[in-house]
Amino acid sequence: MKIAVTGAGAMGSLFGGRLAMAGNDVTMIAVSPATIETINRDGIVLDDEAGRHVIPVKAKRAEDMGEKPELIMLFTKTLSSRAALEGAKHYIGEDTYILTLQNGLGNIELISEYVGRDKIIAGVTNYASDSKGPGKISSAGSGYVKIMTADLRRSEFLDKVYRTLSDAGFHTSITEDIYTAIWEKAGFNAAINAVTAVCRVPCGGVGSVEEGRRLAAKIAEETAMVANAYGVKASAGSIIRNLENSYIAHKDHFTSMAQDVQKKKKTEVEFINGGIVKKAREKGIEVPYTEAVYDLLRIIEDTYEMQE
Repeated sequence: MKIAVTGAGAMGSLFGGRLAMAGNDVTMIAVSPATIETINRDGIVLDDEAGRHVIPVKAKRAEDMGEKPELIMLFTKTLSSRAALEGAKHYIGEDTYILTLQNGLGNIELISEYVGRDKIIAGVTNYASDSKGPGKISSAGSGYVKIMTADLRRSEFLDKVYRTLSDAGFHTSITEDIYTAIWEKAGFNAAINAVTAVCRVPCGGVGSVEEGRRLAAKIAEETAMVANAYGVKASAGSIIRNLENSYIAHKDHFTSMAQDVQKKKKTEVEFINGGIVKKAREKGIEVPYTEAVYDLLRIIEDTYEMQE
């Protein structure tokens, strides 16, 4: 399959690298000249349980893309999605699909401004990837990928994407309740990503403290309550089980949000905790734990220059 992976960070490089290793025609779309130069020269270097893989992959700026891919995989941070989609407009063909495995709420609504909902493949994943520099990543532990078309109509191309991801070693499933999966992933991220970012600890750090597990569980419960108000059958128990698993399976993993705070960069909290808070307010629902963590992260983001 001809695939453009937009966003050459930790997750984009993991998926782009493994898809290329499986024989797909992958182009990494990046902004940083150093990242593009490094990937074109050295490929993507992936360290996982099987060892080190050096994977030849093309990398380009969006404006240098000439061909129209079958699939665009959107792996930018959500706050950069609109800019990425604007840059991709000239290589979104009539038959191009866009796949999002991004965190947070509102991704489908944004992508639908560029292609029809029948051309959007929405999904979630819990694979973990850590950046070790441009084009260099490490990934430990297994995970899952759940996908479905945004209009909830199964298609031949959806089946092709399923096979392509599975052949690349990703444990993939097609699920009709994708909106439940999206909300539950948002609740998971609002708990683990945001709390690890505020506390500046890896996933296992939250699970090692009773108060950490309790706070994360409260955020899970609030998220499920808001999702249910919108008719989405999200389960707090399911979110909490995934959190408990992350405390063990990814105990040493610093989430992307925690890494952003360490580097004093803007996080995705506006679209994760902030997205849940926004949806809650629309329904008149109080979500004090989710909102408190959101407020704390906004304070942290807006005062980087004051911090030691």
